[in-house]
Amino acid sequence: MTRKILALAAALTALPLAARADSPDPQPDLMRRTSAPRYSDPRNRPQARQGLLLSIGAGGGSLYLSPEGPGRFGAADVDFRIGYGFSDQFQTFMDFNADSGSNYYGDRIGSWSWTLRGQVLLVGDRAGNGLSANFGAGFGGLSYDPATYGGGASSPTGFALAGGLSYDARITPSLSLSPEFFVTWHQIPNLPGVPDDVSSIYGVRLNLLWYLH
Repeated sequence: MTRKILALAAALTALPLAARADSPDPQPDLMRRTSAPRYSDPRNRPQARQGLLLSIGAGGGSLYLSPEGPGRFGAADVDFRIGYGFSDQFQTFMDFNADSGSNYYGDRIGSWSWTLRGQVLLVGDRAGNGLSANFGAGFGGLSYDPATYGGGASSPTGFALAGGLSYDARITPSLSLSPEFFVTWHQIPNLPGVPDDVSSIYGVRLNLLWYLH
């Protein structure tokens, strides 16, 4: 009788232990979920060119001004962009560009433009390296600083077109070196009855490009 009681007690004691061994423990799963990286699921991970876009660049080019005649002269170039990357394939940004050079008489001439642009990826990889093209429209103008007489002056604002072809080379997950061939054109409005003049520049610049997720 005593043996039967002891065997029954042992069986009753083993039942909770077996149940705990067979049942899943939710605590480790909960801990794994709370400690998992934000983008552990590939579907939630942002693409390489997705997010806030910031860019600064500098370079140089060949500037043409129709009031100065058919010749061209060298100009320094600076550029700033801010925008958003919707995906690896498409981004949009605002671009402010300024160029400065001297004509054959020593006059300082500045050309600037503000444009809203779209950019598409032509060929590239998921790491953020690749060749892209951008194009947009906006407005631009000129500033004059004569070398020998008078004070500085500026032209009225005219319609502008701009575009570029760039290659992004990733050096960190969020930063790229982006050499770019660029072209900018804008009108220089004149008085009514006088044909408008134009300004254009093409050249090469090196951009530092950030995508901030």
